[in-house]
Amino acid sequence: MTSTRISRRTAIGMAGVWMAAATGAARAQAPYPSRPVKLIVPFPAGTSPDVIARLWGDEFARATGQPVVVENRSGASTIIAAQAAANAPADGYTLLWTVNNTFSINPYVYKKLPYKAEDFVPVTRILSVPYVLVISNESRIRSLQDLVREAKARPDAMTYASAGIGQGTHVAMARWLNQAGLSMTHVPYKDYFLPDVIAQRVDIALDASTGAIPQVKAGKVRALGVTSPQRIEALPDVPAIAEAFPGFVGDSWHGIFAPRGTPPQVLAALLAQSQRIVSGSDFRAKLKGYGLTPVGEPPEAFQRFLDEDARAWAKVVKDNRIAAE
Repeated sequence: MTSTRISRRTAIGMAGVWMAAATGAARAQAPYPSRPVKLIVPFPAGTSPDVIARLWGDEFARATGQPVVVENRSGASTIIAAQAAANAPADGYTLLWTVNNTFSINPYVYKKLPYKAEDFVPVTRILSVPYVLVISNESRIRSLQDLVREAKARPDAMTYASAGIGQGTHVAMARWLNQAGLSMTHVPYKDYFLPDVIAQRVDIALDASTGAIPQVKAGKVRALGVTSPQRIEALPDVPAIAEAFPGFVGDSWHGIFAPRGTPPQVLAALLAQSQRIVSGSDFRAKLKGYGLTPVGEPPEAFQRFLDEDARAWAKVVKDNRIAAE
């Protein structure tokens, strides 16, 4: 009969291995989140995505007891932030809060990107962002019909501002001009363009509802239309552009993404918390006050939306030969 003896040193070593394995298993099964969550936002502090991301973060922290740390990584059409998020550990503790440029526009505007859509998994689309077509309140143009008549009478003479080549405000405007059969001169900006619209240095622009609505209410710009399929609660007297141009839609959106490989139970917890937040009456009221439309759809529906969104914007980019380095 053979006996097996284990030395004291070996026993201690094996006990250490077992303890480490048990600790690892306990961590794997720990409720999510068990520590602070970092939310990468591709825009500066105080911008619409930053403000809404922080509102979401406050609600998430209140429900889970874990703080949400917003990291603003602005610049390069969301590319810097997307690259940082793509390279983060896939553990649910670094997330990307972004807009349509990252996945629906950039892949068609830029020849090379340091990230791919496949680097991420969609968690949920939080909201839809209508753009508002605005003109100086001092302009003699009073309606969308006035604008169309003026633009048809003077092809390429009228100017429109945007946040830059290939940005949502540029591509959405190009989409409408195509449908309306109009031609205007694009003036891309590196900084905020609305002051030049107010001063009539440039004729018109599409601006996100969050930026446009305060200027409309202050009487500095006149709203001619919104890019959402229907009118929005914050501007009930402003028509949807689709009322005059059926089928037109040009909204952006905010959504949450996680690095690919994030555990399913973590994604499920993120979705549950996000849908609870979006369904809350206070959160919804705040979004609607900014002119935003709450969504909160699950990942499968979000992915279908992303596929359709990308196809639509890819066509606009191609038809208008929009390219950036």
